[in-house]
Amino acid sequence: MLFLAVKNLVQEKTRLLISVGGVAFSVLLIMSIQGLYQGWSNKIGEYIRTVPADYWITQTGATDMFHTPSVLPLTVRDFLTGVPGVASAKPFSGRRVAFAHNGKDINLYVIADDTENNVGAPARVVEGKAVPESGEIIIDRVVGRSQDIRIGDTIPVAGRELKVAGYSEGGYILSFSFAFATKEDAESILQLPGATNFFLVTVQDGTDAGAVASRIEANPAVDAITKDRFVENNTNIVRDTFLPIILVLLLIGIAVGMTVIGLTIFTSTIEKAREYGVLKAIGVSNRQLYTVVVEQAVTAAVLGYLLGAGLALATSAAAGSLVPEFITEIRWLDAAWIFAVTLGMAVVSSLLPVRRLARIDPAEVFRA
Repeated sequence: MLFLAVKNLVQEKTRLLISVGGVAFSVLLIMSIQGLYQGWSNKIGEYIRTVPADYWITQTGATDMFHTPSVLPLTVRDFLTGVPGVASAKPFSGRRVAFAHNGKDINLYVIADDTENNVGAPARVVEGKAVPESGEIIIDRVVGRSQDIRIGDTIPVAGRELKVAGYSEGGYILSFSFAFATKEDAESILQLPGATNFFLVTVQDGTDAGAVASRIEANPAVDAITKDRFVENNTNIVRDTFLPIILVLLLIGIAVGMTVIGLTIFTSTIEKAREYGVLKAIGVSNRQLYTVVVEQAVTAAVLGYLLGAGLALATSAAAGSLVPEFITEIRWLDAAWIFAVTLGMAVVSSLLPVRRLARIDPAEVFRA
């Protein structure tokens, strides 16, 4: 019956194009918006997730890296390493710096790449040097491409001229991004003599992390924030303002896409009523007729899905090249559920008119 369904489907090229095209553009719409949602959900704040720490130690009252200042004397490290259960405590320095370049205002969060303590390095360098040298800085690729800052260019950062030595990924958060300079250059930029912004604490294996945090917070000058909580605090601006908008667009896109798929398959099935009448006239049973209709719808849905998924991947790549802030991530899991929903909608849409087709009188078809 599958051969018959395919033959019936390709009999008229225009109908086939409409059926497959309607499904393809619906899949393109859904997959593109879903990819954008996942891209912003997972990749924004990626750098903070990669920082090796069980707890971020902040000045009391500070909750994140951007909105509440945190300055701690380096002597706090002695206190932290003396707390039972603490495996290590490393200083982490960084702050926001604004400057103008090519007539545009740019915000960077400059971090000290402390190679001595193995902390503050970029999560992933995709082009150029992985470790900055004196007088150099590594910036996020999104900022580099969107602000036309190329590797080798010199940018003014807090009164210093730094040469862009590389591009990193995972450090872009809406209006600012992470950048990485040597510890010496960063200290000059951040102006924190004898101090740092945070300490990264790791807990000894087999130790109750909550108990360790309580011991640390016995010091009224500091707060101990879990890594997961610190990530949430720093990405709230995206989750609370931008992601809900994309989610609404995604839901609308799913509704529109499923409607288009349903109408496309339903219409193409109804339009072939004459062909189905001929099949009944030559002795095809209702069960066999249902099988042909469903197989035809599934074939059109699969072809449309493959075309739409390919277009979504190509469109996302092209959009990311033209608009660096268009950050997408199309996961296999998302591709799988979109495929399942597409097939389900195609089957339901083809079965809706089946009862009407099953009642077709072959004599009426030939009289017509």
